[in-house]
Amino acid sequence: MPSSNFGFMDRYDQRVGRLAGQAERYVYTDPESCLFKLRLMVETMAKTLIEMQAPHLVDSDLSTMLRSLERSQMLSRAHADQMHAIRRDGNSAVHGEPTPGPTAMRRLHDAHRLSGWYCKIVKRGAKVELKAFEPPSRDSMDAKKAAQWKKGEALESSIEKQRQQTREALLLFSENEDTDSIATKLVDELKGWDEIAIEAGEPLIDAEFVALVMAMDIEKLLEHPRFGVPSQEAHAMAEAQFDAVREDLEAKEKAFRQQRKQLAEGQD
Repeated sequence: MPSSNFGFMDRYDQRVGRLAGQAERYVYTDPESCLFKLRLMVETMAKTLIEMQAPHLVDSDLSTMLRSLERSQMLSRAHADQMHAIRRDGNSAVHGEPTPGPTAMRRLHDAHRLSGWYCKIVKRGAKVELKAFEPPSRDSMDAKKAAQWKKGEALESSIEKQRQQTREALLLFSENEDTDSIATKLVDELKGWDEIAIEAGEPLIDAEFVALVMAMDIEKLLEHPRFGVPSQEAHAMAEAQFDAVREDLEAKEKAFRQQRKQLAEGQD
């Protein structure tokens, strides 16, 4: 039986479409299997994309491939977030953590958003008209199951809001901002301050250097002659800061997984 939301993918990538269709059929009856199939779907998509961009990484783990695709700008921030969400929840399912149905449904919806974009990438010039996502039909739920499902949906919305706030706190620009125009404006303002500084006889505010700070990653910044940190030390400092952020995010994700586990097990 063809997938109601993913059947169109057979024209572009049959394997990805098949995995998505299998995930869709499991979403109510076996949420863990749904997430497992969705993770395989995302991994298959990532391998196809990485072969186009950086084939030497095709045997890397999924997280490494996604980071590479982000750096190359083949993956937008929104698409990367959706893929990482499927990767995280898929990993939890693989390790046997019980999963509420609304979690699987949320990731299935993410996969549908990704599917239209992915087909356009693998078939250049293809005009993919992505229809609105429709939750698969299911038998009616009794009052208790309906209440549990509603509670799960509320939990997923809360988790997504917390993830969004954390993500934005780590970024210079928010999701919908025009980074090019904002960067230009900031540099122009800095040049204006340069002119004021000249008239006041003060040392120049280096607009180009500040723009460089905005554009460079931590490690390269530390290696810049203005700082003069040796490469090995700069790398260690960058890794330490990265690890601190990662540990904070992992602690939050652990709390999210515990909430889901309790809900899936019917605990309050």
